[in-house]
Amino acid sequence: MAESVGSGSDGGVGVGEGVSGVERRLSAAEENGAAGEVEGRPLPGVGELTGGLERGPGAEVHGVLVGELVSAALGKGAGRLGRAVGMVEKGEDDAIHQVRVACRRLRSDLKLFRKVLAGEWARDLRTELAYLAASCGEARDLEVIAELVRENATSEDDPEHVATILTTLTVGLERAAAQAAEVVLGDRTGLLLDDLEAVVAAPELNKKAARPAVEVLPQLLASAQQAFAAAADQLKPWTEDDDWHEVRLLAKRVRYAANTAASVLGEEAKETAAHAAKYQELLGQHQDHCAAADALSAQARDAADQGDAELLFSLGRLTERHRAARKPLREEFLSLYHRP
Repeated sequence: MAESVGSGSDGGVGVGEGVSGVERRLSAAEENGAAGEVEGRPLPGVGELTGGLERGPGAEVHGVLVGELVSAALGKGAGRLGRAVGMVEKGEDDAIHQVRVACRRLRSDLKLFRKVLAGEWARDLRTELAYLAASCGEARDLEVIAELVRENATSEDDPEHVATILTTLTVGLERAAAQAAEVVLGDRTGLLLDDLEAVVAAPELNKKAARPAVEVLPQLLASAQQAFAAAADQLKPWTEDDDWHEVRLLAKRVRYAANTAASVLGEEAKETAAHAAKYQELLGQHQDHCAAADALSAQARDAADQGDAELLFSLGRLTERHRAARKPLREEFLSLYHRP
């Protein structure tokens, strides 16, 4: 019997960041509190979501309305993105990755609350956030791949070949990072931040927003869990890499949704997030090895075109090493997922 995403015990950042081992070491801890600024303009203080809601003395979390939680979540997300853009402006480490994370978190919240939102504004925001996140993707991926290749190289590998491979990855990383920064600091991102500020001030919601969050959130979170379970049920050891990656994204969506809901639903949502983080951790490592194998395969094609047989041999061996690393991760995931 497949184990429910609603059970678990361990945590991480918030209640479980659930990123791959390489990515965890490369990324700074994600900020989870405090109000932020959008290009110097202060946003409402939302703290830990409901912590910043203006409620009367003695008000309980169970009295929070869905609309209030939507406003708080969007305010927190807009602040996170504004800070990340500021990091890029200052040239700080991990800035591009933090922009990508902020976009993903906001898109997840917009999807979680989609049945409460009115009009087309959320769809438009998700489109712009997806564009910004994608613009940051190549740089982050190459950073992770380079570190993973470096970690998995052994004394059996030709050090000059490893250096050549890493140099190629680094050159690509520098190019991608420059392109990402240009997008992040461009006019399109400025307009997105302006739109977010307007939405945070007065989000257009439907009548469901007036219902207590404690009544609505379980349904919204269950929808994310069901989507994950439907995809995870189809996984087999021989399933294509892309299908495993899709399940990873769905696990991440469950974790983000549960983290957002935890301020109202409490321990049950925290356990859901922690359990989803376990899945995301394993699938994140799996995806890292898939990405590394793909990147090395691309270099191998170039080496073949150049007639460099020795470099091609080294690339082939490294590629197979990363492909072989998928098997134990798939087995561990399936064992955990189908645990009675």
